[in-house]
Amino acid sequence: MTDLRFHAILFGAALIATFFTWSRDVSYDEDANVVRIWDRDSSEVLAIQYRIAGTDIRIERRTDQAGDYLWGTETLGGGETRTTEFPVGPPGQDLLDQIARLRTVRDLGPLSTDMMTTFGIAAAADRLSVQFPDEQRELILGDQVYGTEQRYAYEAATGVAHVLPRNVTTKLANGREAIRERWVHRFPEEDLARVRVQLGGTVRTMSRLGDTGEWADPGSAAPDVAFGTFMQRVGEVAIVGFAARPGPGARVLVRIDYLDSDDQPLGFLELLRDDSREADPYFVVTETTRVPAQAMSFLALRVEEGLGGALSGGARGLSEL
Repeated sequence: MTDLRFHAILFGAALIATFFTWSRDVSYDEDANVVRIWDRDSSEVLAIQYRIAGTDIRIERRTDQAGDYLWGTETLGGGETRTTEFPVGPPGQDLLDQIARLRTVRDLGPLSTDMMTTFGIAAAADRLSVQFPDEQRELILGDQVYGTEQRYAYEAATGVAHVLPRNVTTKLANGREAIRERWVHRFPEEDLARVRVQLGGTVRTMSRLGDTGEWADPGSAAPDVAFGTFMQRVGEVAIVGFAARPGPGARVLVRIDYLDSDDQPLGFLELLRDDSREADPYFVVTETTRVPAQAMSFLALRVEEGLGGALSGGARGLSEL
Protein backbone atom coordinates (compact mmCIF):
# COMPACT_ATOMS: atom_id res chain seq x y z
CA MET A 1 0.00 0.00 0.00
CA THR A 2 2.88 2.31 0.83
CA ASP A 3 4.52 1.59 -2.56
CA LEU A 4 1.26 2.30 -4.37
CA ARG A 5 0.87 5.63 -2.56
CA PHE A 6 4.49 6.55 -3.35
CA HIS A 7 4.04 5.84 -7.08
CA ALA A 8 0.80 7.86 -7.12
CA ILE A 9 2.67 10.85 -5.67
CA LEU A 10 5.40 10.52 -8.31
CA PHE A 11 2.79 10.32 -11.07
CA GLY A 12 1.07 13.46 -9.80
CA ALA A 13 4.38 15.34 -9.66
CA ALA A 14 5.12 14.31 -13.24
CA LEU A 15 1.72 15.63 -14.36
CA ILE A 16 2.36 18.97 -12.66
CA ALA A 17 5.85 19.24 -14.23
CA THR A 18 4.39 18.42 -17.65
CA PHE A 19 1.72 21.09 -17.24
CA PHE A 20 4.24 23.83 -16.45
CA THR A 21 6.58 22.71 -19.23
CA TRP A 22 3.92 22.94 -21.92
CA SER A 23 2.04 25.97 -20.60
CA ARG A 24 4.88 28.42 -21.37
CA ASP A 25 4.09 31.39 -23.60
CA VAL A 26 4.22 29.67 -27.01
CA SER A 27 1.62 29.78 -29.77
CA TYR A 28 0.16 26.86 -31.67
CA ASP A 29 -0.94 26.45 -35.24
CA GLU A 30 -4.61 25.55 -34.90
CA ASP A 31 -4.59 23.26 -37.94
CA ALA A 32 -1.42 21.26 -37.32
CA ASN A 33 -0.90 21.87 -33.60
CA VAL A 34 2.61 23.16 -34.38
CA VAL A 35 4.55 25.07 -31.74
CA ARG A 36 5.69 28.53 -32.90
CA ILE A 37 8.67 30.43 -31.51
CA TRP A 38 6.85 33.56 -32.65
CA ASP A 39 3.83 34.02 -34.87
CA ARG A 40 3.65 37.17 -37.02
CA ASP A 41 2.24 38.05 -40.42
CA SER A 42 4.92 37.95 -43.12
CA SER A 43 4.13 41.58 -44.03
CA GLU A 44 5.42 42.56 -40.56
CA VAL A 45 8.91 41.27 -41.30
CA LEU A 46 10.96 44.36 -42.17
CA ALA A 47 14.35 42.64 -42.38
CA ILE A 48 16.10 39.34 -41.73
CA GLN A 49 19.81 39.02 -41.06
CA TYR A 50 21.78 35.88 -40.50
CA ARG A 51 25.47 35.32 -39.92
CA ILE A 52 26.80 31.84 -40.58
CA ALA A 53 30.41 30.67 -41.05
CA GLY A 54 31.86 33.93 -42.34
CA THR A 55 28.77 34.80 -44.40
CA ASP A 56 26.49 37.70 -43.48
CA ILE A 57 23.19 37.89 -45.39
CA ARG A 58 20.49 40.51 -45.01
CA ILE A 59 17.02 40.45 -46.60
CA GLU A 60 15.05 43.69 -46.43
CA ARG A 61 11.93 45.23 -47.89
CA ARG A 62 12.30 47.96 -50.48
CA THR A 63 9.97 49.96 -52.72
CA ASP A 64 10.41 51.59 -56.12
CA GLN A 65 8.11 52.82 -58.88
CA ALA A 66 7.26 49.21 -59.76
CA GLY A 67 6.16 48.38 -56.21
CA ASP A 68 7.43 46.50 -53.16
CA TYR A 69 10.15 43.88 -53.40
CA LEU A 70 12.72 42.01 -51.33
CA TRP A 71 16.41 42.89 -51.63
CA GLY A 72 19.36 40.84 -50.45
CA THR A 73 22.93 41.70 -49.47
CA GLU A 74 25.59 39.06 -48.92
CA THR A 75 28.94 39.92 -47.31
CA LEU A 76 31.67 37.29 -47.31
CA GLY A 77 34.48 37.63 -44.79
CA GLY A 78 37.96 36.18 -44.88
CA GLY A 79 41.09 37.76 -46.32
CA GLU A 80 39.11 40.15 -48.50
CA THR A 81 35.54 41.24 -47.79
CA ARG A 82 33.21 40.89 -50.76
CA THR A 83 29.66 42.24 -50.92
CA THR A 84 27.03 41.17 -53.45
CA GLU A 85 23.57 42.74 -53.74
CA PHE A 86 20.74 40.88 -55.44
CA PRO A 87 16.95 40.68 -55.76
CA VAL A 88 15.34 37.98 -53.67
CA GLY A 89 13.27 35.41 -55.53
CA PRO A 90 10.37 33.13 -54.53
CA PRO A 91 12.57 30.81 -52.40
CA GLY A 92 13.62 33.85 -50.35
CA GLN A 93 10.00 34.91 -49.99
CA ASP A 94 9.17 31.40 -48.79
CA LEU A 95 11.99 31.65 -46.24
CA LEU A 96 10.64 34.99 -45.01
CA ASP A 97 7.15 33.48 -44.67
CA GLN A 98 8.55 30.57 -42.67
CA ILE A 99 10.57 32.85 -40.39
CA ALA A 100 7.57 35.15 -39.82
CA ARG A 101 5.76 32.18 -38.26
CA LEU A 102 8.85 30.37 -37.06
CA ARG A 103 8.09 26.88 -35.84
CA THR A 104 10.17 24.73 -33.58
CA VAL A 105 10.64 21.01 -33.98
CA ARG A 106 11.12 20.81 -30.21
CA ASP A 107 10.81 23.38 -27.45
CA LEU A 108 13.75 22.55 -25.16
CA GLY A 109 12.98 25.14 -22.51
CA PRO A 110 15.71 26.75 -20.36
CA LEU A 111 19.16 25.15 -20.61
CA SER A 112 21.79 24.52 -18.01
CA THR A 113 25.35 25.75 -18.59
CA ASP A 114 26.43 22.22 -19.48
CA MET A 115 23.62 21.82 -22.01
CA MET A 116 24.48 25.19 -23.59
CA THR A 117 27.95 23.77 -24.19
CA THR A 118 26.69 20.38 -25.33
CA PHE A 119 24.38 21.94 -27.93
CA GLY A 120 27.14 24.24 -29.22
CA ILE A 121 25.31 27.39 -28.11
CA ALA A 122 27.74 28.70 -25.49
CA ALA A 123 30.50 29.51 -28.00
CA ALA A 124 28.30 30.00 -31.11
CA ALA A 125 28.87 32.98 -33.40
CA ASP A 126 25.98 32.24 -35.78
CA ARG A 127 22.92 34.45 -35.40
CA LEU A 128 19.45 34.84 -36.90
CA SER A 129 17.88 38.27 -36.32
CA VAL A 130 14.40 39.35 -37.40
CA GLN A 131 13.24 42.96 -37.36
CA PHE A 132 9.53 43.59 -36.80
CA PRO A 133 7.93 47.06 -36.57
CA ASP A 134 7.76 46.85 -32.78
CA GLU A 135 10.64 44.56 -31.81
CA GLN A 136 13.73 42.66 -32.88
CA ARG A 137 14.10 38.96 -32.12
CA GLU A 138 17.42 37.14 -32.24
CA LEU A 139 18.35 33.47 -32.06
CA ILE A 140 21.82 32.09 -31.33
CA LEU A 141 22.34 29.14 -33.66
CA GLY A 142 24.15 26.16 -32.16
CA ASP A 143 25.21 22.79 -33.56
CA GLN A 144 23.24 20.56 -35.87
CA VAL A 145 21.13 17.92 -34.18
CA TYR A 146 22.99 14.65 -34.58
CA GLY A 147 22.01 12.81 -37.77
CA THR A 148 19.78 15.62 -39.09
CA GLU A 149 19.99 19.05 -40.73
CA GLN A 150 18.07 20.61 -37.84
CA ARG A 151 19.89 23.07 -35.58
CA TYR A 152 19.74 23.99 -31.94
CA ALA A 153 18.76 27.62 -31.34
CA TYR A 154 18.61 29.74 -28.20
CA GLU A 155 16.88 33.07 -27.63
CA ALA A 156 18.73 34.94 -24.89
CA ALA A 157 15.86 37.40 -24.37
CA THR A 158 13.45 34.62 -23.36
CA GLY A 159 15.99 32.10 -22.06
CA VAL A 160 14.36 29.34 -24.12
CA ALA A 161 16.06 26.90 -26.50
CA HIS A 162 14.56 25.26 -29.57
CA VAL A 163 15.29 22.95 -32.46
CA LEU A 164 14.85 24.65 -35.86
CA PRO A 165 13.47 22.62 -38.80
CA ARG A 166 15.66 21.72 -41.80
CA ASN A 167 13.52 23.67 -44.31
CA VAL A 168 14.76 26.84 -42.59
CA THR A 169 18.29 25.85 -41.64
CA THR A 170 19.16 24.46 -45.10
CA LYS A 171 18.27 27.73 -46.83
CA LEU A 172 20.23 29.68 -44.25
CA ALA A 173 23.28 27.46 -44.76
CA ASN A 174 23.15 27.74 -48.58
CA GLY A 175 23.23 31.54 -48.47
CA ARG A 176 22.66 33.73 -51.52
CA GLU A 177 22.24 30.89 -54.00
CA ALA A 178 19.27 29.53 -52.05
CA ILE A 179 17.25 32.76 -52.08
CA ARG A 180 18.30 34.91 -55.05
CA GLU A 181 16.03 35.62 -58.00
CA ARG A 182 16.29 32.99 -60.75
CA TRP A 183 13.28 33.82 -62.90
CA VAL A 184 13.59 36.18 -65.85
CA HIS A 185 9.83 36.84 -65.72
CA ARG A 186 6.97 35.77 -63.49
CA PHE A 187 3.90 37.00 -65.37
CA PRO A 188 1.49 34.28 -66.62
CA GLU A 189 2.41 33.30 -70.17
CA GLU A 190 -1.25 33.14 -71.17
CA ASP A 191 -1.55 36.88 -70.50
CA LEU A 192 1.04 37.73 -73.16
CA ALA A 193 -0.61 39.13 -76.32
CA ARG A 194 1.96 41.45 -77.91
CA VAL A 195 5.60 42.44 -77.77
CA ARG A 196 7.35 45.67 -78.71
CA VAL A 197 10.94 45.12 -79.79
CA GLN A 198 13.36 48.06 -79.83
CA LEU A 199 16.54 47.51 -81.79
CA GLY A 200 18.67 50.61 -82.25
CA GLY A 201 16.35 53.36 -83.45
CA THR A 202 13.70 50.98 -84.82
CA VAL A 203 10.70 49.54 -83.01
CA ARG A 204 8.66 46.57 -84.15
CA THR A 205 5.35 45.53 -82.61
CA MET A 206 4.20 41.94 -83.08
CA SER A 207 1.10 39.99 -82.05
CA ARG A 208 1.02 36.52 -80.60
CA LEU A 209 -0.98 33.93 -82.52
CA GLY A 210 -2.79 32.14 -79.73
CA ASP A 211 -0.65 29.74 -77.72
CA THR A 212 1.15 28.31 -80.75
CA GLY A 213 4.41 30.16 -80.08
CA GLU A 214 4.05 31.93 -83.43
CA TRP A 215 4.12 35.68 -84.01
CA ALA A 216 2.71 37.89 -86.76
CA ASP A 217 2.47 41.52 -87.75
CA PRO A 218 -0.56 43.27 -86.23
CA GLY A 219 -3.72 42.37 -88.14
CA SER A 220 -2.05 39.50 -89.98
CA ALA A 221 -2.64 35.78 -89.53
CA ALA A 222 0.54 34.80 -91.38
CA PRO A 223 3.29 33.80 -88.92
CA ASP A 224 6.72 35.40 -89.22
CA VAL A 225 9.02 32.39 -88.85
CA ALA A 226 12.22 34.41 -88.36
CA PHE A 227 10.63 36.51 -85.62
CA GLY A 228 9.24 33.40 -83.96
CA THR A 229 12.74 31.88 -83.88
CA PHE A 230 14.08 35.10 -82.38
CA MET A 231 11.43 35.11 -79.63
CA GLN A 232 12.10 31.45 -78.88
CA ARG A 233 15.76 32.29 -78.27
CA VAL A 234 14.80 35.24 -76.09
CA GLY A 235 12.59 32.94 -74.04
CA GLU A 236 15.57 30.69 -73.31
CA VAL A 237 17.69 33.46 -71.74
CA ALA A 238 18.72 32.44 -68.20
CA ILE A 239 20.22 34.20 -65.19
CA VAL A 240 23.60 33.01 -63.88
CA GLY A 241 23.81 35.33 -60.87
CA PHE A 242 24.47 38.82 -59.56
CA ALA A 243 28.11 38.70 -58.46
CA ALA A 244 29.27 40.64 -61.55
CA ARG A 245 28.01 43.97 -62.91
CA PRO A 246 28.46 45.49 -66.37
CA GLY A 247 30.86 48.39 -66.83
CA PRO A 248 29.78 51.93 -67.79
CA GLY A 249 30.45 51.19 -71.46
CA ALA A 250 27.96 48.33 -71.68
CA ARG A 251 25.48 48.72 -74.56
CA VAL A 252 21.88 47.61 -74.92
CA LEU A 253 21.58 45.13 -77.78
CA VAL A 254 17.79 44.90 -77.69
CA ARG A 255 14.84 45.80 -75.49
CA ILE A 256 11.57 43.86 -75.48
CA ASP A 257 8.39 45.08 -73.79
CA TYR A 258 5.75 42.43 -73.05
CA LEU A 259 2.10 43.57 -73.28
CA ASP A 260 -1.30 42.06 -72.55
CA SER A 261 -4.36 42.23 -74.82
CA ASP A 262 -5.10 45.79 -73.58
CA ASP A 263 -1.51 46.87 -74.30
CA GLN A 264 -0.81 47.08 -70.57
CA PRO A 265 2.79 46.24 -69.59
CA LEU A 266 3.52 42.81 -68.16
CA GLY A 267 7.29 43.08 -68.07
CA PHE A 268 10.38 43.87 -70.10
CA LEU A 269 13.80 42.53 -71.00
CA GLU A 270 16.98 44.37 -71.94
CA LEU A 271 19.97 42.37 -73.17
CA LEU A 272 23.30 44.15 -72.60
CA ARG A 273 26.80 43.41 -73.81
CA ASP A 274 29.94 44.66 -72.06
CA ASP A 275 32.75 44.48 -74.63
CA SER A 276 35.35 45.21 -71.94
CA ARG A 277 34.81 41.70 -70.55
CA GLU A 278 36.63 38.95 -72.43
CA ALA A 279 34.50 36.25 -70.84
CA ASP A 280 30.79 36.32 -70.04
CA PRO A 281 30.04 39.76 -71.49
CA TYR A 282 26.23 39.46 -71.45
CA PHE A 283 23.82 40.87 -68.88
CA VAL A 284 20.06 41.01 -68.69
CA VAL A 285 17.71 43.43 -66.91
CA THR A 286 14.04 42.55 -66.39
CA GLU A 287 11.18 43.50 -64.10
CA THR A 288 12.26 40.74 -61.69
CA THR A 289 15.99 41.52 -61.57
CA ARG A 290 15.70 45.31 -61.26
CA VAL A 291 19.49 45.47 -61.78
CA PRO A 292 21.66 43.82 -64.46
CA ALA A 293 22.06 40.10 -63.85
CA GLN A 294 24.77 38.05 -65.49
CA ALA A 295 23.21 36.07 -68.34
CA MET A 296 24.17 32.58 -69.46
CA SER A 297 26.57 33.47 -72.26
CA PHE A 298 25.82 30.86 -74.90
CA LEU A 299 22.07 31.52 -74.68
CA ALA A 300 22.55 35.31 -74.84
CA LEU A 301 24.90 34.86 -77.81
CA ARG A 302 22.15 33.00 -79.67
CA VAL A 303 19.85 36.00 -79.15
CA GLU A 304 22.50 38.39 -80.46
CA GLU A 305 23.09 36.19 -83.49
CA GLY A 306 19.36 36.17 -84.17
CA LEU A 307 18.78 39.91 -83.93
CA GLY A 308 18.34 40.11 -87.71
CA GLY A 309 15.19 38.04 -87.38
CA ALA A 310 13.65 40.63 -85.09
CA LEU A 311 13.26 43.16 -87.91
CA SER A 312 13.35 41.01 -91.03
CA GLY A 313 9.62 40.80 -91.66
CA GLY A 314 7.22 43.19 -93.35
CA ALA A 315 7.09 46.88 -92.54
CA ARG A 316 3.59 46.81 -91.01
CA GLY A 317 4.79 46.61 -87.41
CA LEU A 318 7.87 48.78 -87.82
CA SER A 319 8.31 52.35 -86.61
CA GLU A 320 11.17 54.73 -85.90
CA LEU A 321 11.96 56.22 -82.50
